[in-house]
Amino acid sequence: MALTTTRSDARFDAGDPLPAEYRELLGKVLKVAADTETSLLFPETDWLQCIIDLAPTPADRIRITRLYWEELNHGWYFYKIWQDLGVTPTAADYRGTREVYFASTPLETWTDVGLMHCLSDRVGLYQYRNMADCSYRPLARIVPKIAKDEVGHAGLGYQVLRAICQTPPGRADVQRLLEKWYPVALDMFGRSDSKREDAYLRWGLKKHRNEELRQAYIREVRPLLEGLGLEVPDEKLNRKFL
Repeated sequence: MALTTTRSDARFDAGDPLPAEYRELLGKVLKVAADTETSLLFPETDWLQCIIDLAPTPADRIRITRLYWEELNHGWYFYKIWQDLGVTPTAADYRGTREVYFASTPLETWTDVGLMHCLSDRVGLYQYRNMADCSYRPLARIVPKIAKDEVGHAGLGYQVLRAICQTPPGRADVQRLLEKWYPVALDMFGRSDSKREDAYLRWGLKKHRNEELRQAYIREVRPLLEGLGLEVPDEKLNRKFL
């Protein structure tokens, strides 16, 4: 089933007066995106050092460090647009309560890292494509570059998984941890009955509904995982946000 599209003709640029509802929705989009992209800075997780320590080779450390440099750069783009709306982020905004929960998912092995990037960064790709040509021009200008980077990030995660799946024990480990990361990835699309969806579509900040994106993602990811010899979990297994 093809994705449906519902758009508003409204367009806004930096400095334009924004309707109150639009400003609130745009701020939410920017906050979630910024939090997601800077998740490795969460003080309660210390992800960056953890991931570097888990990388098995010097080459892996170099690749993963470059990936996170790009992620932090993405976060800065979103925070900058947020500031241009007249918001002054506080320390709590940068390192306090965050709008995403996936960062609390434990990272214990290099397999965790591969699954996180293969699955979660691919969600990011869908989300940013959903904002392409959105009604707020500063956001519309940056998301194509960010989406391009996320293609590489998801690809790196897939390469890690493909290497691990070369052995039966490695594939068994990926299969076990897939039941942890697959639900997280599906939950990242948000609730199917989100109360904000209609407003996002009406104002042209997003093009497709959460469940449309989720189902398109499932259709893409299923053959990728099955191609590694993995069994894809049921899409409702261990889910928090249906």
